[in-house]
Amino acid sequence: MPRRVTRSLKTKPLPQRQGIDPVCLLLPRAGESAEEAAAAQPPRPTETFGAETVLDYLVARFFPHERAPIAARFERGEVVDDDGRQVSAGAPLAGQQIWYYRQLGDERPVPFDMPVLFEDDWVLAIDKPHFLPTTPNGSFVLHTALAKLRVRENNPDLIPIHRLDRLTAGVVLFAKTPEARAPFQTMFQERFVSKVYEAVAAPIERLGEGESIEFSSRITKQHGNLQVSQLTAEAAEAAGLATNSRTRITCLREFSLASGVLPETSSVNPELSFPRGRLAHLRLEPHTGKTHQLRAHLWALSSPIAGDVLYPRVLGYHPDEPLLPLQLLARSVSFEHPVTGEATTITSQRQLKLTQLSA
Repeated sequence: MPRRVTRSLKTKPLPQRQGIDPVCLLLPRAGESAEEAAAAQPPRPTETFGAETVLDYLVARFFPHERAPIAARFERGEVVDDDGRQVSAGAPLAGQQIWYYRQLGDERPVPFDMPVLFEDDWVLAIDKPHFLPTTPNGSFVLHTALAKLRVRENNPDLIPIHRLDRLTAGVVLFAKTPEARAPFQTMFQERFVSKVYEAVAAPIERLGEGESIEFSSRITKQHGNLQVSQLTAEAAEAAGLATNSRTRITCLREFSLASGVLPETSSVNPELSFPRGRLAHLRLEPHTGKTHQLRAHLWALSSPIAGDVLYPRVLGYHPDEPLLPLQLLARSVSFEHPVTGEATTITSQRQLKLTQLSA
């Protein structure tokens, strides 16, 4: 059956470049007071860095020690207004909205494959590999699933319906048209989707093969902290707080690694130790979707996921260790299709590496 490609004719003032959208930025107005900026619709930023022109503002805000990269954008005609008209470097700050291409850094290429698991006129589901970000974030912009898929599928309208962490592999859904975004995103926001994950971790005390437990906690995430904060259900109750995260955990089996298949420690990341002793292959069914919920719940049960560089402690930044990706996989999503009404289940075909190295 031939692959389907669905497109919209809607365009931005600047086209996508290599699958990456141009940046939209609302500028302040030179000399405007904070009160005047706050009263504007929409409210404008107030910090002008003492700049009077668009070029000076962008340089002061983004590249204060290197003016040339910003100036070159204007010389190439790559800074435009909402109507696509070129903005000159000397244009005064007047609270206008501009569009431009972001400056790409030297990204580390990520080996990836993204096989299609499901597709119809509205949605595309792929099997995301470990280490590939879903969307541009931080130092990864070009080497992301979204940018690569937009180019591969020749569809600039692709947008993720939900996200997986960069280190997590498995099923990710993308809306194919602007009209498809709302019903699918609402489906996830209203928790009309059943998600199943798998993980390899240390065995959970008193959880035998085939047995399940429910774990609840209160998770909070503070800006700037890599780890979440967590209170067990008992601690939350004692503090008069409600839990906000719940996961059903099932032990599929326990196993040991075959002798000699992994070294003692990573040569890529000296702080990362390879697992030893007994391991558990777990099925995880989150009933809520808090940040790092699965990783935090298993950490709280003294069963951190193998390959985790955040829990139980934050390891220093090192290149990814291909011998031991985070052993967490989004195995499947199940839902009633919001357009067709059909019961739909999409399943990853990937396998967690450590389950394939068992003795």
